[in-house]
Amino acid sequence: MPTWVYLTALAAVTLVSRLPQLLSPNLLLEGDECILGLMAMHLAGGHEFPVFFYGQKYGLSIVEAPAAALNFVIFGVGALPLKLAMLGIWIVGILFYFLAFSSVLGATRSFWITLVLILMPAWAASSMKALSGYITAFSATAVAFYLITRNDNLRSTPWLFAGGVSAIIYFSQPLWLPGLLPIVLFFLFSSRRLSFWFFYLSGIVGVILAITLIKASWLAGAVESWTAPGAGNPHLLGSFPRLLNQTYVNLTGSYSVGFAVHPGPVTAIVAYLWLAMLAVVVLLQIYRLVTRKYLLWSHLLFASVLLTLLANWVLLDRRDARYMLALNVPLVFMTGVELFDLADRYRLSTRRCVSAIVLVLALEAVSMNEFAQLTYMWWTNPSSGPSEARTMEKVIDNMRARGVTRAFAMNPLLQWQITFYSRESVIVRWKDNIDRYPAYISEVDRALEHGETVAVVGYVRYTGGLERMVPDPRSIIDVDGKYFVYIGAEKELLRKAGFRFSK
Repeated sequence: MPTWVYLTALAAVTLVSRLPQLLSPNLLLEGDECILGLMAMHLAGGHEFPVFFYGQKYGLSIVEAPAAALNFVIFGVGALPLKLAMLGIWIVGILFYFLAFSSVLGATRSFWITLVLILMPAWAASSMKALSGYITAFSATAVAFYLITRNDNLRSTPWLFAGGVSAIIYFSQPLWLPGLLPIVLFFLFSSRRLSFWFFYLSGIVGVILAITLIKASWLAGAVESWTAPGAGNPHLLGSFPRLLNQTYVNLTGSYSVGFAVHPGPVTAIVAYLWLAMLAVVVLLQIYRLVTRKYLLWSHLLFASVLLTLLANWVLLDRRDARYMLALNVPLVFMTGVELFDLADRYRLSTRRCVSAIVLVLALEAVSMNEFAQLTYMWWTNPSSGPSEARTMEKVIDNMRARGVTRAFAMNPLLQWQITFYSRESVIVRWKDNIDRYPAYISEVDRALEHGETVAVVGYVRYTGGLERMVPDPRSIIDVDGKYFVYIGAEKELLRKAGFRFSK
């Protein structure tokens, strides 16, 4: 079958499988996604070109922000264009993984295993989330795999580009590099060519220098308000149970930033299935080493899995599930390599192997449909009620109808959601006087100082005691039992509520 047929089918399955989420009334961008959306808005409007995620010196955004900006120009600003832009980048990675492993498994086998990866719950929602470089790292790693594994003519140029892509991974999300390292080192050592080492390192150094210069220019005079997680885990043994839970939550794909979200029943089953497969492949590695029944790509991919786990365990004290996303690709393809090796050794028919894969795909497809119900909010949405996005619009409309264009958010990350969903017609800041985009804080504080009508907005269950501070608690407007809006806040009230000001 021609390669383009496989590629088209993979892209189509990816898009169709995400439709339940994209069309769900539960669809609501997370705060970090809204930051990326605002970056893309600024780029589309020609105001600035963001190199890194706002407020950071890491989380390369030169891929994701322009892709979202292009979609905004074509389709308009919104959650769907942003999600589709991220999914488009992720699809590029999927296609390169398929091409890379076609040289290892053959095109047909690579196709089936790539399908399993596409429908894996771990990537159901994360494949569309603009979370500061994770999707860029996913696709850049796929390109690096392709450049290395498909270099049949032993040319030096692919190694130059592979080095450059590795540097992009470093600036995007360096936790992906441990998984790439075994493949890079194996092919470099096995080539026995110093020129490959030279070109690979040259590509790394060249891109690092270029991005460092851009970074220095972009950050000139800017304030970094967010720092990377500190390196080092002082509680290795004590954190091991949390590492296992982090791995499981990652495999469910049901989480938001730093906390887990209850997965659907089939999603939980599939996650446990992959956790069991992780244990099985560990035992298989031991078996292969003891019996000397070596299998190159099984060992290489296992090294990728192991180094990814070790990097998370040793280098980070935080156990956020998204830090483990780099585990999923080598785990899936290692399982595929072992499955087809089993078929070859015991002369199992292709039909039996495909039947086993189809069973997994069926479970994953049901899981994909469960993600239509996924919500990271704590409330329950009635089937006849407004969508999450519509409720957010009602909050914004409520403020604009009362002449409010500047507001203060009682809850972290809510400021980004309201600012993005309102297309910056309502600019909101949080309690701290330092945040990822200082211009917003200055603008809201300016409005307050000039006597403009400002509002306080937040979640109904997390008012911070505001109802005890205002003269009349009945003036706090309830929006669908989810958000509250208080119009006409003064500076003294805001100080009591915990807002900090530079002057």
